[in-house]
Amino acid sequence: MGIFNAPENPRNQGEINSPPEKVRPLKTPARVWLKFAQTIFVLTAALLAWHEWGNQAQGMDSSIIWESFKLSMPHPSVEIGTHNGAHKKHTAGDVVPAESKLLIDETGEMDPFFAALWKLEVQPKSGLVTVLHYGDSPTTADLITGDVRAALQERFGDAGRGYTLIAKPWPWYGHRGVEVSGHGWRIKTGVGLMREGIYGLGGASFEGEPGAGSSYRLTESEQRSVDFEYLARPGGGAFAVSAGGVQLIEQQTAADQPEAHSVHVELPPGTKSVEIHPTVGTVELFGAEFHRGPGLLYDSLGLNGATTSVLARTQPPGLWREELAHARPDLIVVNYGSNESSFGNFVRKQYADELRLAIQRIRVAAPGVPILVMSPMDRGERSGLDEIKTMATIPQIVEIQRKVAAETHCAFFDTYAAMGGEGTVARWYAATPRLVTADLLHPTPQGAAVVAGFFVDQLSLGYDRWKMRHGIEFSRAAGVAAKSGKLAAAKAKRGGAQKKAAKK
Repeated sequence: MGIFNAPENPRNQGEINSPPEKVRPLKTPARVWLKFAQTIFVLTAALLAWHEWGNQAQGMDSSIIWESFKLSMPHPSVEIGTHNGAHKKHTAGDVVPAESKLLIDETGEMDPFFAALWKLEVQPKSGLVTVLHYGDSPTTADLITGDVRAALQERFGDAGRGYTLIAKPWPWYGHRGVEVSGHGWRIKTGVGLMREGIYGLGGASFEGEPGAGSSYRLTESEQRSVDFEYLARPGGGAFAVSAGGVQLIEQQTAADQPEAHSVHVELPPGTKSVEIHPTVGTVELFGAEFHRGPGLLYDSLGLNGATTSVLARTQPPGLWREELAHARPDLIVVNYGSNESSFGNFVRKQYADELRLAIQRIRVAAPGVPILVMSPMDRGERSGLDEIKTMATIPQIVEIQRKVAAETHCAFFDTYAAMGGEGTVARWYAATPRLVTADLLHPTPQGAAVVAGFFVDQLSLGYDRWKMRHGIEFSRAAGVAAKSGKLAAAKAKRGGAQKKAAKK
């Protein structure tokens, strides 16, 4: 008898003539279970190795195994609160509240932006207020920015989906309300080359001939027009724009010298899809900006792997000036730092100068436009089997950004402090649902909604302060918006975004 064989049933010994028992199904031999356990062990080890030494966004996190041996109960989820000051309804007679410690604007840099919002609030059909939000990988997928857009458009009017690239430079590129697909393009980005070159407003270029093409599917609100941004140049070809398969225009791109141009295309009512493709020669396209009408436009201009150097070194001044002149922004948000945090020496020795250079270039390309420096989120790193701590470079970057913003008279929003400061990623990773992904860098959709909530609450508070300083009484519409609060979670239009995390 093998040691892994099932023992005989003692009841059957010496009872040959006894009535037969009901036949029972044979049990699986123990050796099968052993082989099964060995398979699970090998598979688990492979997943752990892939996570630790391959791609931390995939495979299996070792903390999952470690946590399975813990007997302690998980921390209860805690509702993430918002800043009450942003939701209190004020009148002209109230005392102006103290300056925020999260949205710092000691020089009134944001005043022209708030004035533009006020004009839009009292005259909803008066025009357009545009925000350009430059950033890194979270904005690449329209995380955070998508919720901010939804919140601000709910209050100030939906002017459209805004700027979308011609195709996906990365599979995870996305823009809320617009699904884009393309083929046959030669793609280059400021991040890929990290030197001055021909890029569009969003920092990417798409070159192609007949046979290349892209299509946009409009999945949320109806868009009434679209502006295609392209490079006019000697020897340029032509491209056609269609809606639902019906050609609307054919645009020539030939010009005496390289210039950034845009062509405006009115869309037929009920348009659900827009297509673009080269028809003659070679064309170089940058992006499509979808418009709906008057209101607020919030352009998410994120590049995967981007750093502050994208604005400091890759955009040619003349071309960028033309692109910004067409976009006519009322506010430019500079939101980098996550990728810089991997390079400690660069942060300590060069980052401040790089940020100053980026701000200087924006001032030249878009004179008079307010600039808001937005700090990165907290970023974690693993220590031991199950400990997660804040990367030391994150608070250093935040402090540098705060100081440079003050020196250059920019506004500054402290995302890191708004989230809870040091140790936030550990708490957010343990939250239910998780608010950050396994790489301890990128927010989940729920986490992005929370960050957007903090940002919009502080913008609302700053706007309220501006109104009170100017003796402006709140309109009923503003009061309703303020009451609803939680603006950025945008009533979590994207899946109800549960804003929960564990307390420190």
